[in-house]
Amino acid sequence: MAQPVYCARCGTLMERRLVDDRERDVCPACGFILYRNPVPAVGVVVALEGKVVLVRRRYPPRAGCWALPAGFMELGESAEEAAMRECHEETGLLVRVDHLLGAFSIGEGQGTGLLLIYAATVTAGDLVAADDATEAGAFAPDALPEPIAFPTHLQAIERWRRMVAPEARLALATSTMPGLQVRYATRADLAAALELLVGGRSWDDAQVVATEALLTDRLNDPDKPLLVAALAGQVRGLVLPAFHQALRGWYATLDDLVVDSAFRRSGVGTALVNAAAELARARGCTRVQVAFSEVEAGAREFLVACGFGSAGTLALSLE
Repeated sequence: MAQPVYCARCGTLMERRLVDDRERDVCPACGFILYRNPVPAVGVVVALEGKVVLVRRRYPPRAGCWALPAGFMELGESAEEAAMRECHEETGLLVRVDHLLGAFSIGEGQGTGLLLIYAATVTAGDLVAADDATEAGAFAPDALPEPIAFPTHLQAIERWRRMVAPEARLALATSTMPGLQVRYATRADLAAALELLVGGRSWDDAQVVATEALLTDRLNDPDKPLLVAALAGQVRGLVLPAFHQALRGWYATLDDLVVDSAFRRSGVGTALVNAAAELARARGCTRVQVAFSEVEAGAREFLVACGFGSAGTLALSLE
């Protein structure tokens, strides 16, 4: 039998009434409506020497099964702070949250909720089971223990697996220019990246705002990263690759490629294309195709020189 619910305002026994097409607890005396909202949960895929940190659950649901370090947010903390806290409580590890892997709906019926899972890197501590965990360990993504508690955790691990080696792949980008580095963009690069994209174009404020929003989204999207080429600390070019899963496998697109006009024909563009191609290979893509709305003649010649086929859609085979 359901426990009686008393009004938090006046202490009157509440009644169940239909409000906004849902049954809710309503106070017949003062009219207070108790809205029951789920508390967001957070989790982390922690990289530890190329492996994934998992814990064996002590309590239901799915007690005894393996899972990512995860738990509910507390008042007064951000989602990122909650993820770091839960990881430390369950594994003894201090971690740095790198980026969001995904948002997942969990539960069913009256027990639904939202789970945010982040990619994270260990900064300190020793791996040891604590709090809600009976065991803790680090496992290769292709050799996970069984059973895994929740399908959402497997989804997050798979997303993490597809992009675990991006920095190493970026290092494979070649260039004849000493000191040129192709890397993931940070928030500090946004102004320079926006300037490169806008250039001398006569864009109105709405276009600039939309472009800035697009670039910001890509800072935290492993499927659509923003890569920049930096020389002596200055951003001289950028590329926007994207990775897509089709029924016949993965493929990549180049959504945009821009190089500072003063640094064209110097190796910057080639380094950016090579970096995008290496990331695509790491993701299991079989080809990279150009998705620019318009490809100028000079850009077409450059891409063909980089190995893109000149017939029909510009595409680079990675097989």
